[in-house]
Amino acid sequence: MVNVVMTALVYLLTMVMSYILKRAGLFHKEDKKVLSNLIFYITLPASLISSFAGAEVNVYYVIAILLGFLVNTVMVISGQIVSADKSPELKAIYSVNASGFNMACIAIPFLSTFYPAGVPYLCMFDVGDSFYTLGTTYAIGKMRLNGGSKDKNENYVLTILKGLLTSVPFDTYMIMTILSFLNCRLPDFITMAADFCGKGNGFLTMIMIGVSLELHMSRESAKEVITLLSMRYVIGIIAAVLIYCVLPAPLVMRQILAAAMFASSAAVSIIYSERLRVSTDIAAALNPISTILMIPIMSLVVMGTMGR
Repeated sequence: MVNVVMTALVYLLTMVMSYILKRAGLFHKEDKKVLSNLIFYITLPASLISSFAGAEVNVYYVIAILLGFLVNTVMVISGQIVSADKSPELKAIYSVNASGFNMACIAIPFLSTFYPAGVPYLCMFDVGDSFYTLGTTYAIGKMRLNGGSKDKNENYVLTILKGLLTSVPFDTYMIMTILSFLNCRLPDFITMAADFCGKGNGFLTMIMIGVSLELHMSRESAKEVITLLSMRYVIGIIAAVLIYCVLPAPLVMRQILAAAMFASSAAVSIIYSERLRVSTDIAAALNPISTILMIPIMSLVVMGTMGR
């Protein structure tokens, strides 16, 4: 229990430290781009390669992928129901913010501290999540913004495929999964290098969040953020209980996926809001707030499931 609390404090204090340094002028909001590039192109893929080292593929990998797809499907449908009577702009905003988890950047490095053997299952869950996060929710948002009709100038299938295939973390997932199914191992040197680079992923991620932290929003936007958070956490609680108590799977898989249900919202939702030309205030507030709440909530879930 002490280890869980200490780890949570380290993550939160790192984020607070970077925010204070930004306010002091040492960091600037524009530094987020450099940090995000380091994370998405170097430390995150490296941590995924390191996590997959020695993992043995089994049928539960497929189940984890299906769970990622299923949970996100429920969130997407719930988001459409909750926003049914709202303006087209808010319908589009809900489409890209109601579902999707920031698994790779925060949840994986944090939960790997407690469940290192469960990381491959979490990676597979993220593959199912990526189907929505890396293109599908944007296509849905575009359609809802246009009143339910498709934009003839945009091929949504190509948008989704391009989003998936040009995502370095997703490509890493696919390559490592295929290698695992083929029972192929990477050379020790590559695994050692990946382990070395991947260890900095959690630290850089919390620095990036602190640097980009901005909570300026209107009362109307705050109301929508609270609604989105409430919806996400209700679904998260139900999913976590079902996964941990009902799913016939290895204990470590149930533990790590139950905790992961409270991961922060996907950072890409801010990018999609910009592409849709709708207000980014809600997405820009939802991501850091859900990140701040994620650490203590996940810690409670970890403490409640460890040792069972």
